[in-house]
Amino acid sequence: MNEQLLSETCRLLTAQKLPRWQELPDLELYMDQVLGLISRYLGQYPGFDEKGLTAAMVNNYVKMGVLPPPEKKRYQRRHIAFLLVICILKASLPIASIRAMIAQDLSSEAEDAAYDHFCEQFEQACKAAAESALRDSSPLYHAALRAQAEQALARRLCSDDASEK
Repeated sequence: MNEQLLSETCRLLTAQKLPRWQELPDLELYMDQVLGLISRYLGQYPGFDEKGLTAAMVNNYVKMGVLPPPEKKRYQRRHIAFLLVICILKASLPIASIRAMIAQDLSSEAEDAAYDHFCEQFEQACKAAAESALRDSSPLYHAALRAQAEQALARRLCSDDASEK
């Protein structure tokens, strides 16, 4: 096990902070500005796909109903929040499940509070994963097993939510 890689990854996880609702830009942005902003917010997060976020991906999220359409090709604070949630969750959940979660949790009148709660839970999960890995004698083995178990749980809960509707 590469101790330096483990230490650096855990440091990045522990330091990961998402901007809260009030810290997101309160002005309309064009696509290239949105892509740059998401990359800046998630660029150091070890779970962020190295391909990042592309304009085609954003357009597909709009077409699939995961992301509200922009107004006159301009994106607002809520679009940035939705995209941060999508980029974080897409590694472990199907887009249909993310769409359902967003529809339930972030599309309410209190989307600012729901988004801030998501940020807190994300940061807590990152810290817990880092602390667990640093305590573990076999961090790779156990991290992979925890990830599989957590993903199985999340997918099962998503399928249960879908069957209730």
